[in-house]
Amino acid sequence: MNTPPPPLPPRNVVLTMMLGVLVANAIGGALLFGVVWLVGAYKNSDIPTFVAWPSFFLIPFVVGLIAAWFWRRIYRTIAWSTLDAFFVTLVGLAAAALILREGVVCLVIVSPALYVFILCGILLGRLCFRPNYSKLQLTIFPLLALVTLSESLYHSEQQAVVTDRILIHAPPAKVWPHVLAFPEIPDPPSYWIFRLGLPYPTQTTNGGNFVGADRQCIFSNGVLIKERVAEFVPNEKLTFDVAEQPTDPEAYGHITLHRGQFVLQDNHDGTTTLIGSSWYTLHVSPRWYFDLWTGDMTRAVHLRVMNHIKELSER
Repeated sequence: MNTPPPPLPPRNVVLTMMLGVLVANAIGGALLFGVVWLVGAYKNSDIPTFVAWPSFFLIPFVVGLIAAWFWRRIYRTIAWSTLDAFFVTLVGLAAAALILREGVVCLVIVSPALYVFILCGILLGRLCFRPNYSKLQLTIFPLLALVTLSESLYHSEQQAVVTDRILIHAPPAKVWPHVLAFPEIPDPPSYWIFRLGLPYPTQTTNGGNFVGADRQCIFSNGVLIKERVAEFVPNEKLTFDVAEQPTDPEAYGHITLHRGQFVLQDNHDGTTTLIGSSWYTLHVSPRWYFDLWTGDMTRAVHLRVMNHIKELSER
């Protein structure tokens, strides 16, 4: 039968708490970079492509477990544990901003899930690392590290599409010219993530009305997306491939943009249904979580452009 170690004296509690926060994030960061390096080597890819929080479920969970192990001799209620997880999360986000150069938008996106997974690790650690814990329980760390590596090596990347539609009170012939190109959108962005710094569309240029023509979608902050026309059916369909990926730090390495499309459906009553679609591939996991955010942001881009087209067409 194990003899429980004595609790820490009060003067050592703060030091141990701080040490747990720092060491847990340091080991989590080392695990992150190790996974990034191994995945990059395994897939013959540039490492920056994978510096996007791989194994997003597991690494923060491990961070929480490590912190809980350091705090095993400190009595913490569940309420205090929720606050502890908050401070661990803040340190992790600060490290991501300083070391990984992640932007504000990326940090806002990852912070809710990051906090939840760290808290889960801390709460599980409260059960596993009680004062009478067995050293055998420490085997959970190498096991989780192995699962983390396996999950990162074999997670799939699938192409996704987001589609939106709006009704325009104008015939297709009047809408079509504004689909091809439109002047600068004067309205300030209403979408809250745009206000945090995510680039938003301001203008589109048209290099020609034929397949193979160059287009440019101009975003705020000087971001430019170069496009090439793939399908051109006057008054009906415009499809364009992304010829060059944007280099904005909020997007580079996290997502690949493939294609965009506008379809005009004639309702035969003087109105047009404008359908906008975008195809992309995410390079982060879990895909379902980040796709919720990406889909919402893509929809905000669509509606900003499509509502501007609607306003121009209905004048």
